[in-house]
Amino acid sequence: MIDTKKIGIALEGGGAKGAYEIGVLRAIQELEIQYDCVVGTSIGALNAVAFALKEYEKYSTLWKNMNFTFNNSGNDKSSMVKMLDFEEIKNNLYKFEEEYLNSKGIETDAIVEMYKEHIDENTVRESKIKFGLSTYCLTDKKQQNLFIDEIPKGMLHEYIFASCNLPVFTPREINGKYYLDGSIYNKLPINMIAEKGYKTIIAVRLRKDPYDFSKYKNIKIIDIAPNEFLSNTLKASQGRINWMIDKGYEDGFRVLSENLSDLK
Repeated sequence: MIDTKKIGIALEGGGAKGAYEIGVLRAIQELEIQYDCVVGTSIGALNAVAFALKEYEKYSTLWKNMNFTFNNSGNDKSSMVKMLDFEEIKNNLYKFEEEYLNSKGIETDAIVEMYKEHIDENTVRESKIKFGLSTYCLTDKKQQNLFIDEIPKGMLHEYIFASCNLPVFTPREINGKYYLDGSIYNKLPINMIAEKGYKTIIAVRLRKDPYDFSKYKNIKIIDIAPNEFLSNTLKASQGRINWMIDKGYEDGFRVLSENLSDLK
């Protein structure tokens, strides 16, 4: 039997825009909304850790100290894959793969080490809130929607990076395969929660564009989204990050307060 009281959260991908999601977490905690599952794509996968552990203070501090101004000047720009148009990638996937796997971009070791420093894998696995992420396996040409029990032990940080892996980074091999940012096919992984039978889902989006939720029939979608542009994907000043966190809190608190009868 499906428990209609169970609540899931889906976090959209969007690079630096993800600071907004951390503000929403603050609103959820202040309103004492209980949820059972959180999934994310790209930066949403990274933020999903904060939601799974209910650690707003820790991760808001990390965001406020995060450098989201990437400098590619030290790389051979002629060998870098700069194509961030996901539709173009999908339309020329095999050509893209050949270019990408022979490219050199922003190095990844320091990023994965940062994940390891701040994310305790065992704690995520032991959380009562189920964690999941979406990534795209370039090697297999297949979207992978993985919950924590489907991610090999000891590999959580690698798969979080796989979900965030824009083609501006140097290709990183994970267990013999290469992955791309999950947003290429699944920017907002509501389907992961819907397929588990959840009837109430909080969707946290990072763009003001309308979103078609019509395929999720008989599911209450509580849509939290900005009403203005947040930031570029790979560039945001500290001031802008702080503003996005505050904006996420304000929007989240307002929308969630309006829907408390469905959340309590």
